[in-house]
Amino acid sequence: MTTPLPPPGVASPEDRKVISRRFIQHAREELQRGNRLQASEKAWGAMAQALKAIAQERGWQHRGHNYVLDVGHQIGMEYDHSRLLLATNHANNMHRNFYENSDYPEYIGTTITLIEDLLPELESLRIEAPRPYTIGDETDRLRLRRLTGNRELQIGDASPVGFSLRHPPDLTNFP
Repeated sequence: MTTPLPPPGVASPEDRKVISRRFIQHAREELQRGNRLQASEKAWGAMAQALKAIAQERGWQHRGHNYVLDVGHQIGMEYDHSRLLLATNHANNMHRNFYENSDYPEYIGTTITLIEDLLPELESLRIEAPRPYTIGDETDRLRLRRLTGNRELQIGDASPVGFSLRHPPDLTNFP
């Protein structure tokens, strides 16, 4: 059974959850049919929609490929989640494969499974309170500047809410 899509319009985080689940189903189906390119793009789409839902909850920029990658890397760093960092990179490879047709079915299948297994965790992270985060290096600084639109962020700046723009900080126990 295929998950129905929400109606067109501005997608809510819950809509993105539904779209993500539908895309991962389609990725699996396309791979079974031997359509590696569509399977790759659907796998990327599943991951992208899940990450866009997190970005929406935090008030971050997410309109574009690089912003979506930034979200995956930021959440992976904030939660010290190596599987999320790996899945973000693999999903990006799926997007690349859509254009380059360079990946074998086994790799595509492994990536689909990785993303599929991670989707429930991403849904949990979407509703979980952001964790404190300190900008540790130039890569962090640039990524968070892009996501938040705050060009004043510097290395060493800290946020009790992971630089979320939608979660009010509780500063009572924050240094």
